[in-house]
Amino acid sequence: MQDIDISLLVIGLLTAGSGAIFFWTDRRNYVGRPLGTCLMAIGVRLLVESGPNETDSAWWLTAFTLTMEGISILAGVEWGRRIGKTASGLAAKTANGLFRFSQIITLVYVGLSLGYLAIFPEQAMSDEDGVFRTRATEVAVFVPVLGSAMLLSAIAIIILISTRIDRAEVPRLRALFFAAPFLLAALVLNNQWVPVTIALGLLIFISGSVRYLVIQSRRGQFMRQFLSPEVARMVNTEGLERTLQRERRVLSVVTCDLCGFTQFARTHDSNVVVSLLEDYYNIVGKIAARHGGTVKDHAGDGVLILVGAPLEIEDHARRAGLLALELMQEGQALLKASAGELGLSIGIATGHTTVGAIRGAGRLEYVAVGNPVNLAARLCDRAENGEILADQRTAEALVADDSVYVSQRPPEPLKGFPEPIPVCAITAEHIPQIEDRSKRRRRRRLRSRKSRQRASQTLTKAP
Repeated sequence: MQDIDISLLVIGLLTAGSGAIFFWTDRRNYVGRPLGTCLMAIGVRLLVESGPNETDSAWWLTAFTLTMEGISILAGVEWGRRIGKTASGLAAKTANGLFRFSQIITLVYVGLSLGYLAIFPEQAMSDEDGVFRTRATEVAVFVPVLGSAMLLSAIAIIILISTRIDRAEVPRLRALFFAAPFLLAALVLNNQWVPVTIALGLLIFISGSVRYLVIQSRRGQFMRQFLSPEVARMVNTEGLERTLQRERRVLSVVTCDLCGFTQFARTHDSNVVVSLLEDYYNIVGKIAARHGGTVKDHAGDGVLILVGAPLEIEDHARRAGLLALELMQEGQALLKASAGELGLSIGIATGHTTVGAIRGAGRLEYVAVGNPVNLAARLCDRAENGEILADQRTAEALVADDSVYVSQRPPEPLKGFPEPIPVCAITAEHIPQIEDRSKRRRRRRLRSRKSRQRASQTLTKAP
């Protein structure tokens, strides 16, 4: 063990481990893979140099370390080049060209190093005493070549930082710019100084990586505002793959629409219209969340709400009805206070629907496809101002609820449906959450008494 350099061994493990972590945690990222490769190559080189250097294997070990040096530099430059591809315009093309020239010069440097090893093996495998391991002739030949490659990469990084690239990558590029001199110093310093320079370079780069993660975390928190609380909670607890999985299930769909919105938008200032929509969306979102619904789409004045997806809900039809009743009450109160000429109509439908994510135009979209989605939209179109229309399946789930009044209507022809569809109107004098309990109990007893009287009259008239 006396021949093993413990300091090189430790810093080699840390560097290779950091590279493995970067590679594994971000392995699907086209941009991030070269970064992990770069750090792992540096770490492997340090681990090789930390071990005993036997005379009969010194030539091969030296060739291997030179190869690892070349791979680490090429991978680091490739990482910067791939970041540059996220930009556009002349600056991005210039940076890409500089990175490519830097890689070509790096290949020349590796070729010269291996050729020097083959021609002058004793000089290549031995180090000078003192701080620097390289000889004057080696400095004269290799430093200008490698320095040119690094200068081109540095210019490309400066160009990218000043252009419009992914702003999360800027801290890592800036960190690489300042860490590179410390990492490259390990090529010319004796082994006793290498752990110090590598550690400093690694700390500088990790600080930029931490900043990168902080920015990405803030972006994730910002993007969660575009998801319903249920979808965001499901992503956190069950993962993105589970959330995006497509499946067919029974759920309820609620569609609401502002009556007279086209005329209102034409005759009012756009700022007034947007402010009204913001208040309207806010109310819809709060009420939907209160009943377990997920706002699927905002399309101008129309809103599509899913009750039963992405999270399954057993009594989705009942919740959809209560959601619609409360939305009608609060929505009309808002519209009356802010825009008296507007109204609200709602449609509800229940049935088998396919939900999940589909890919298109480089983005993911959570979709709901099925007959209930179309039927809810048609019922909403048919409903008048202040009216809630539901299909037969939803109405059957609401009949047993004392707070909901369901009235059957004759089947109506709806666009896209070959036969007339049974339609039910849903009303309520008060919403269950805010109705006085004593009044609710009195109304329930009165309705029960009337039901018994009608039943007895029917039995009396029966033959």
